[in-house]
Amino acid sequence: MIQNKIAELLDRFSRQLALREHYTINEYQWWFDHNPVYLHSGAVEQIDLLERLNMDGTNDVFRAKHWIARGGDASHYAEREIVVKICKYWVPPGKNRLHRLNMITSSFQDEIRINNLIRATNIEGVVQSFGGGLAGRLPYLKMEFIKGCSLDKTFKQSIDDDEMIVRIARIAYLANTISQLHYYQVVHKDLKPKNLMFCQDPEHLNNHKILICDFGYAQAKLRESVTEYGGQLTPCYSAPEQAVMGENLSSSVDYFSFGVIMHEYLTGKNPFPDAMKIFIEDDYHITERYLEHIRTGRENIFDNPRFPEIREWINQLTTFDSFERMQKSENLFNIAHKLREHVNALGYRDVNTDFLWNQLREYKGEHQG
Repeated sequence: MIQNKIAELLDRFSRQLALREHYTINEYQWWFDHNPVYLHSGAVEQIDLLERLNMDGTNDVFRAKHWIARGGDASHYAEREIVVKICKYWVPPGKNRLHRLNMITSSFQDEIRINNLIRATNIEGVVQSFGGGLAGRLPYLKMEFIKGCSLDKTFKQSIDDDEMIVRIARIAYLANTISQLHYYQVVHKDLKPKNLMFCQDPEHLNNHKILICDFGYAQAKLRESVTEYGGQLTPCYSAPEQAVMGENLSSSVDYFSFGVIMHEYLTGKNPFPDAMKIFIEDDYHITERYLEHIRTGRENIFDNPRFPEIREWINQLTTFDSFERMQKSENLFNIAHKLREHVNALGYRDVNTDFLWNQLREYKGEHQG
């Protein structure tokens, strides 16, 4: 009994010592150096952090070098660049602090499991995970390093007809990826331009495709970690029901986010132009005034005679009421392939439309066989 009490006291003391809001890259590296992963073969997996990729948020993200060392051999095997996402070992002081810390780390472990599930499904349009682990007390997730930029860096308001076709092909591919995630009952819950990577790497299988990353909110229960604004949703992109429902959210939330993203990618403007201004004026809280703007303030400016249904799809996808939204909205799989048919009919094809066409042929073959 005494030993148990001493062990519990020491555990609490060590966790309190480790609690810190900001770790430097060198401090993180110390944890990785002193907690290498030993594989069944006797080889050792090692990580060398190279540079920080984010400046804020609930996790710290680094570009890193990953390799395998065998039996004391100084050579590096299977060396590659990766992204390492580390769960910040920090919660603000207050009641039940260590319990809240446990909830944060538990949620991060949920994210690792979701990424492992997604990897097992072979869904192509996501940033691939290489698994997770613990560096001492610090949970981390390894992901592929994508050369390119987040989708928000590609937004612009002047888009000519040729580029519009290219962008529609890419948005079709994204719609299909979200549909595939929903097929495996994975709801992202935080789709936004910063969580979408536009791959610009000629050597990568998914060059010129929009890839989904950051599944920190997918399927998470009792999630206590928060967005960069301090809340559990992202203004302008999250569905309104996320402001009032912490659990039991359905795929309808991803439909709403996709509708906003599609409008912004094809026009350069968010369809709820005053949402962020209201959010900031209301002290960074989701208020009734904010929700009323989402209910009545939509400005859908997409207007292209060659793709008339896109305007109506955006209206349907961003319907305020979640039940009505799903009753009205076209299935994302159907949207993806109708867009593919349109751009193919205009004489355009690329890696996005080719993937969708090949997928459809496989789908038809399975159901006809």
